Order: sequence, then C-alpha cells, then structure tokens
Amino acid sequence: MRYILLVLNICIVQLCFSQIEGGAKLEELAEKGKYKEAIKLVDELIAVNPEMASYHQFKAECQFELKDFVEAFETMDAAIRLMPDSTVLWDMRGNYYDMFGLNDLAVKDFANAIETTEDPELLILLYANLGGSKYKVRDFDGAYEDLSIALEMDNDNISAMNNIAMVCDELGRKDETLAYLKRIVEIEPDNPVAYVNLGFFYQQGGKHALAIEHLDKAIELDPGEAFAYSNRSFSKLKLNDTKGALKDVNKSIGMNQINSYAYKIKALILIEMGKKNQACENLNTALELEYREQYGDEVDLLIRENCIDFK
Repeated sequence: MRYILLVLNICIVQLCFSQIEGGAKLEELAEKGKYKEAIKLVDELIAVNPEMASYHQFKAECQFELKDFVEAFETMDAAIRLMPDSTVLWDMRGNYYDMFGLNDLAVKDFANAIETTEDPELLILLYANLGGSKYKVRDFDGAYEDLSIALEMDNDNISAMNNIAMVCDELGRKDETLAYLKRIVEIEPDNPVAYVNLGFFYQQGGKHALAIEHLDKAIELDPGEAFAYSNRSFSKLKLNDTKGALKDVNKSIGMNQINSYAYKIKALILIEMGKKNQACENLNTALELEYREQYGDEVDLLIRENCIDFK
C-alpha cells in the first residue's frame, strides 16, 4: 500500500454489550478466549431474543476470532435479512468486506447503513467509511463527495480528513492533500498513519530524504507499522541504499503478506540488483494480490519490460 486509508467500525462489541442481558458473561468468555462457549451461549440468547443485533454481531466476532470466516459471513448475512434496518450490522459487514478486499460489496453495505440512520455521529463515520471504500474501487469523484459530507458535519474528523487527502492526491489536488495531512499531525501528533502518509506524499514529489524522515517517525511511534517499512524501502532504493531497501521491504512483507504494493517495490529492488527472475516472481505475486485493481497497470508494464523470458 502507498497511502493508508482509515475505515472504522462504528460499534464494537465491548462498547455495545455492557447494558444488555447476558452481556457480562459473553464478554468474560470472549476475554478468556473461550469463543466456542461464547457462541453456544449467544445462540441461546438469540433463540429467546432473535432481533438483538448485538448478539449476532458478537457471534460473528467470535467466529472471526476462530477463523471461521464463512460461518461469520453467514451469521452477518442472516442477521441483516432479519434486521435490514440495523445500522451496526450493515456497517459491521461493510468493515469485514473491506478487510477482505471485497471493496465493491463494502461500498454497498456502507451506503445501506447510511440509509438506516439519521444519527449525525454515525453518519459522519459512515460517510468516511463509504468514501474510503469508493477510493479503493477508484471512484475518486464519488469518494470526494462522500468525504466532503463527513467533513461538513465534523471538520476535525481524522478518518474523513485522512481519506479525503488520499482522494485529493488522485484528483491532482496536491495542495489540499498536504494541507489535510499536516492538519492531522497538528490534531494528533502521535498518529503513525499520518506520518506514513506524509512520507509517501513527499516520496511522490521526489523528496526522499524528507520522506524517510517522516517514515522513521511513523516507525518510532509504531514499530509494527508494515506500510511504513514498505514505503521507506522505496525511498531508500531511490537514494541508492539497495541493501537497506531490501531489508525494509522484507520486514514489511513479513508483517503483512498481502500488501501487493510491497511486492512491486521488492521487484524494483531486485531489478536494480540484476535478479530479474526473482523480480518477476514478485511482480506476479503483486498481480495475484490484485495490484491492478488497487493501483493501476504499473505492474503489468514492468512485466512487459522485464519478464519476456521469465520462466
């Protein structure tokens, strides 16, 4: 990934359960990692009160913790059929679609969630999420419109500001991108995502030393931020630190093995090192991870230029 988008749940289990029947016991089981027991108990509660959205939400969360992904989506699907006016259920499924890269479906779910509520606080977050997902399907004009609505409702909303900065970049509104990113740092000076995104902004402008300075800050704030390492890798490559670039991109991929952008960067490093066969393997991996759908045809061009004789 180049920039980092922010998509946020509007309701998490820990916040939703404190006031409902059986909530304390469910939370206790989940905190102890006893997800199967928790599912058994919540199924009993659903049988008595099937139209409690939080029960279905909790069940799906437990299934995701158990990596029972098909069952979790089935739980959310069934709950939405039962309660099509539940904002939190549409939003929850939209977030999981987003997590799995099913961005077209996420767009539909966030749009449906918006139709179910007039709560201003929820609408701010939902428009921010919808704009972020539209960005991922490269509907930049639609994303700008939705994120502008969120910011009209709350001009200091970090998620909306972050996401509209990315959209402005794609629309060629570079001054707006920089202004939004700097504003986020003013509001949250310890926000590592803001520094990752500022680093990438400077990287795009060829200011690689300045980019590395901001990416170093992101890593200082969050050493587990995989995208900071992959972006820093590219700037190190441009400053002829091939060894440092390879170390960074390998660290990034070790943290996040589904970041198609990191594989493209690793391929560029390997091309620079004269290792075209290995580079082509990474370019193919980037395509398998849907680089084209996320970022465009750059990897296809690199394959045509470097991988004619690749076996």
